[in-house]
Amino acid sequence: MAVDFPYLDVSNCNASVKVAQNGAQIFGFDRVGEPPIIWISQKAVYKKGEPLRGGMPVCWPWFGAHPHDASKPRHGFARVMPWELEEFSELEKGVTLSSFKLTHSEESLKIWPYKFELTLFVEVSKSLRVRLVTKNVDDNPFEITQALRSYFFVGDIEQVEITGLEGKEYIDFVNGEKEGVQEGPLVINSETDRIYRHDGSCRLVDRRLGRAIVIDKNGSNSTVVWNPWEDKAKKMADFPDDGFRNMVCIEVANTQEDKVVLEPGQEYQLEKRIAVEQL
Repeated sequence: MAVDFPYLDVSNCNASVKVAQNGAQIFGFDRVGEPPIIWISQKAVYKKGEPLRGGMPVCWPWFGAHPHDASKPRHGFARVMPWELEEFSELEKGVTLSSFKLTHSEESLKIWPYKFELTLFVEVSKSLRVRLVTKNVDDNPFEITQALRSYFFVGDIEQVEITGLEGKEYIDFVNGEKEGVQEGPLVINSETDRIYRHDGSCRLVDRRLGRAIVIDKNGSNSTVVWNPWEDKAKKMADFPDDGFRNMVCIEVANTQEDKVVLEPGQEYQLEKRIAVEQL
């Protein structure tokens, strides 16, 4: 694995995590003696200024395509710009905290004309806690959508189910943005791309690996679930043809449905917590 950017490699007695300077992207989270929790494509490109397929990209200040200009980078610019390491400390044995900062620049102002401070806090223990704090340091209010996207590693996609979304409304982007309501646990046996109106936690139950990954959050009213399945996987250069069988994305987000407006001087926090339970 040739990596064309600096990254922080943190290990303690509970777990390890890798965080790239490129986009402050987490591209590894492993608990000691257990299978990986985060999925990384075997065809991922570790190149400065390029999105990395897998891990936990920071999608900001918009999620998905830009709402008015399709030429601007998908999922915003934060995931491809270099962040600075601000803090690194061991809070106690087996609990490590690091933080990374991105601020406006000539380059960012050409893409998005607002001044900001963006800080990502990464706390590693037996669980992983990630907080993204946006501060408006501009003279004008601005609007954001955002996501902490996570590609989770699973033993077999056809032996998993996602609970916690039951009864929640969703928009199905595979079927022409058709709206529906989730009935029972979500099982994935075809291409899946949905935004759920959901502000609670959910569990990724993996029968093959005998575990459940618990995803909890704050500051988000949208949960996104994505798996490209076979046909779309074959069309992506940085995605193995059969990679869809061992991954699923569950994203903590603010989408168009729950966009955030920040006045000058205001802050907003989006938080994601990942824990593992044995079945």
